[in-house]
Amino acid sequence: MSCNSCSNITLPGVVGPAGAVGPAGNPGSIGPSSTITVGNVTSGSPAAVVDVGPTPGAAIFDFTIPTGAQGVSGTTVIHNNVSIPPTTQTVNPFALMDTAVLSTGELISTGDMLVCDIEFMTNNPLESPASAYFIVSIETGSSDQFLLGDALPQFSTSSKVRLYIIKDGATSVNVRYDVLRKATSDYANDESILNSTAIGLLNDFGKSRDQGSITVDFSNQYDIHVYGKTANASFPLKLSRFTVTKYLA
Repeated sequence: MSCNSCSNITLPGVVGPAGAVGPAGNPGSIGPSSTITVGNVTSGSPAAVVDVGPTPGAAIFDFTIPTGAQGVSGTTVIHNNVSIPPTTQTVNPFALMDTAVLSTGELISTGDMLVCDIEFMTNNPLESPASAYFIVSIETGSSDQFLLGDALPQFSTSSKVRLYIIKDGATSVNVRYDVLRKATSDYANDESILNSTAIGLLNDFGKSRDQGSITVDFSNQYDIHVYGKTANASFPLKLSRFTVTKYLA
C-alpha cells in the first residue's frame, strides 16, 4: 500500500501486561478518643438535644424533655381501725367512737378524694323504733361540720356506710355516700331518719347520694369523727371498722 500522506492515520495500540503491586503505604496515626457527656436535662417543649461541647470530639448534650400528663398515683390508706370482735362501743348519749386525723396534704388538687368505710354492729334485731344512731362529721380548726347521719333501726350483724369526700374547689369538698344494710329480716322502716331537717333523708337505699358541698380549711389539720349511741344499754352500738383511703386525681 502506498500513500502520499499518512499523518492522519491512527493505529490501535496494544494493551500491555498489568504492572506489579506496589509496596504498602505507611499506617496513619491514631486520632484522639471522642467523649460524650450528658449536660443539663430540663422540661420544656419541643423536645431537643443540643451539643454544647466546647471542642469537636468532646460532646456535651443538653436535653429538653416535654412533661407528660401525671400518671395514676394509686391509693393510700391513712386510717385503718378494724376490730374483730369490736371493742369500740357506746350507749347513750352520743359518744365519739373514733377519729381519723388528716394532715394538710391529704386533699390538694381538685378531684382528690377520701373514701371512708364505716361498719357498725349490734346484737339487737328487735328494738323499735331504732337500735342505734350514728353521725359522721369533719372538723377543721374549731368548726365541727356535719357530713352524714342516720338511724340504724332493727338491724343485726352489721350496717355499712361508705362516705366519699371529694375536693371540688379551693376551700370546699363534695360529700356523697352509699348505705348498705344487713338485717335478719326485711323491715319496712329500715330507712327511718334521725332528723330530716338537719341530717337529710337516706331513702335511696343501696344507691349513691349527693349530700352537697361544705367549706373546709385545708391549711390546718382536719379530722373525721364518728359518733354513735344506742337506746338500750343491753345492746351497745359497736364500731367494727373505720377505714379512710386517699385517692389522688
